[in-house]
Amino acid sequence: MELVSGVDLHFITSKKFKTNRIKIRFSAPMSMDTIAGRVLAANMLETANEIYPTSQIFRERLANLYGANFSTRLSRRGLIHYVDLDVSFVSDAFLSRKNTLTGEILNFLKDSLLKPLVDGRAFNRTVFEVEKKNALNDLKAEIEDHFYHAHQELNKLFYTKQDMQIPHFATLDLVEKETPESSFAVFQEMLQNDKIDIFFIGDFNEIEVCEHLKMFGLHPSQPELHLHYHQEFSNVLKEGLKQNDAHQSIIELGYHFSVQYGDRNHIPLVVLNGLLGGFAHSKLFVNIREKESLAYTISSSIDIFSGMMRIYAGIDRKNRTKTVSLIYRQIADLKKGSFTDEDLNQTKKMLRNTMLLSLDRQNTLIEQAYMASVLQKRFMSIDVWLNALETVTREDIIVIAKQLRLQAVYFMEGK
Repeated sequence: MELVSGVDLHFITSKKFKTNRIKIRFSAPMSMDTIAGRVLAANMLETANEIYPTSQIFRERLANLYGANFSTRLSRRGLIHYVDLDVSFVSDAFLSRKNTLTGEILNFLKDSLLKPLVDGRAFNRTVFEVEKKNALNDLKAEIEDHFYHAHQELNKLFYTKQDMQIPHFATLDLVEKETPESSFAVFQEMLQNDKIDIFFIGDFNEIEVCEHLKMFGLHPSQPELHLHYHQEFSNVLKEGLKQNDAHQSIIELGYHFSVQYGDRNHIPLVVLNGLLGGFAHSKLFVNIREKESLAYTISSSIDIFSGMMRIYAGIDRKNRTKTVSLIYRQIADLKKGSFTDEDLNQTKKMLRNTMLLSLDRQNTLIEQAYMASVLQKRFMSIDVWLNALETVTREDIIVIAKQLRLQAVYFMEGK
């Protein structure tokens, strides 16, 4: 349901949850110019506003709304950056006063968006500096996580586009440059130009909600968004090495693939990842961690929207060559079809169970609704996804395994 151009409403009717949930998603192109401003604007929105000008008053208001929970979250898919405002609150079915709480929650959201804590054309400087310091501390804590650091370094090696190399919650230098004025300007740009999706999951009166949202005065927009990122494979293998004062070393490998969401090989690629490193019975875990005791941790993952399969392992420095050699062997085995029918069937069963369990989470249903609206005819419903999973064969795994090509290797050498 379109409120105005570029602002879509999604109602997901469900009475199986004790709480209702509203998520407002701002979507914009991933850009180094705006990402830090978006991060700090999100922090400001979940801290205070003009009506509730301190963190204490802000939280007291939420407590008075029957313990409603309000938060912001940042994420990305492909070349899109998301800022989500998320509020969950008790369903009217459990209240003595009916049909009033949703209206109060929407008023709270309207105040957060349209009456932020500002001084003129800038966020309140005192609160902003506190939130900026918090953001910097969070980033420093992430950077001290060796796996986080290794992930980011592999991204820099693998991706040719700079906007794909930066994390979804910015970098220290980008956050350092932000001011109350620049971040507020980015927030105004979000309100004016972002694609906005508003999700309602639970039990809502759709007509009343639509009338309420019209009072938000949201502007029409037509942003150009690209969910999929694709880059050509390069014959030049990119390698990085860094010595670090850590007790373990980390090896990360980035494999290129050309499969996109909804393609014929999409679900075979998902199964391949499960066979390779997605579960406790996977080849990397069993053959490298369990049998050879070469890795403290080892796993693989795929990003279907950016064309990278990542393999990472925490190892002892002296085991680097042997570990990498064994990783290569696991990939080679998949290309040759050297895996059992039992492994294939167990992987498909695990994937099926994981998918079905995820349907008990509100966030999964919201993301399904979002993807359906963005991908339209290419979207794979749960039933289509599960049916495609059941038809994956050994030959399908071999075909997609042969399309994996090593593009980047990063080694963080510990003690």
